[in-house]
Amino acid sequence: MDDLEFRRFLKIDVTVLEVWVEQGWLLPQRRDGTRDFRDTDVARAQLILDLTRDMGVNDAGVDLIMDLVDQIHGLRGTLRELLTAMEEQDEEVKRRLRGKLDDLAGIRGL
Repeated sequence: MDDLEFRRFLKIDVTVLEVWVEQGWLLPQRRDGTRDFRDTDVARAQLILDLTRDMGVNDAGVDLIMDLVDQIHGLRGTLRELLTAMEEQDEEVKRRLRGKLDDLAGIRGL
């Protein structure tokens, strides 16, 4: 979706959108010299709106929260890759890994 569609969908001003992009909270793709907003951008924008309008979070707070969201997303991807790699191992290796994970969970009281 282009800038106008994106702003209309979210009911935000052009200045607000520019700030969000400048802050790096939204990273639209570029296509033919224009910005193209994806579903992930819409979800991030809705989170930003919830934080700023509904919860009163300031720009520094939004910056921190969006950074944490990005870190969590990255960690989830890494965990998926790790689980895939584990599942590709032979049964003995998988058994030992599961045992080690169980031991660690027990140590942490999980």
